[in-house]
Amino acid sequence: MKKIYVGDIVSRAWDLAVKHWPIFVLLSLVSSLGSNFGYSFDKDILSGLGQNPDPQAVAEAISQSMQFSPWIILGVLLSLYIGFITFRMLYNAATTGKPYENFGDALKIDINQFAIFFCVELAVGIIVGVGTLFCVLPGIFLGVRLLFAPMIAAVENVGFGEALSRSWNMTSGSFWDLFLLGLTAIGICILGFCACCVGLYFADVVVNFMLMLAYLVLRSYLPSAAPAAEPFNPAAPAAPEAPAAPAAPEAPAAPAENSDYQEVQ
Repeated sequence: MKKIYVGDIVSRAWDLAVKHWPIFVLLSLVSSLGSNFGYSFDKDILSGLGQNPDPQAVAEAISQSMQFSPWIILGVLLSLYIGFITFRMLYNAATTGKPYENFGDALKIDINQFAIFFCVELAVGIIVGVGTLFCVLPGIFLGVRLLFAPMIAAVENVGFGEALSRSWNMTSGSFWDLFLLGLTAIGICILGFCACCVGLYFADVVVNFMLMLAYLVLRSYLPSAAPAAEPFNPAAPAAPEAPAAPAAPEAPAAPAENSDYQEVQ
């Protein structure tokens, strides 16, 4: 039976975030800049919001005040690129103890795999969005079942359909555990926001590690997971690298007379 222990995951995610927060906070800052790139707000329209507190009027005024430019495409691609390499670094940090061996190599991506990741992100957004429009509950259900699809597309060499199906199969029977994990993540983000908003970036790192650890736990239950005999334990720290074995001493060369003797024989 698949089981996610939220307490163990939060504890391990906190330890990983404390150890690796600088690089992931930097990536989060760059991603937030990218997501805000390419659009602005008309200040003249927003200036009249204080005179009309009606929520519907406020929403209409905000939508009318938004001004987009073609540069928004670059911002979206930048955010997706940062998300792609962030998933890979989170995976490396959780499994090997290091986000990357070489930072330059960590920034390199496979274009085909990135394209699959882009399509998966888009598909999940559309599916969850449509489910939310019909009712909030279908959106929550679909969001939980497809939660790991973008992560799978980033860290596993799989196609579009397999990323979605693996997430669906992986989360089968674990909806309420993941729902509780999501509520815990929301609480951590609220605490980070209360810390003068600066703590929100660190909270984001903790939450990302929580999701990565939950993914590793559930993946270890899949038939194709390796090793399949023992589920991933998020409470256990990453195993240190084994030291290189010392080179075996070279055997002394046989005396020349012995070699001659064997040849004669």
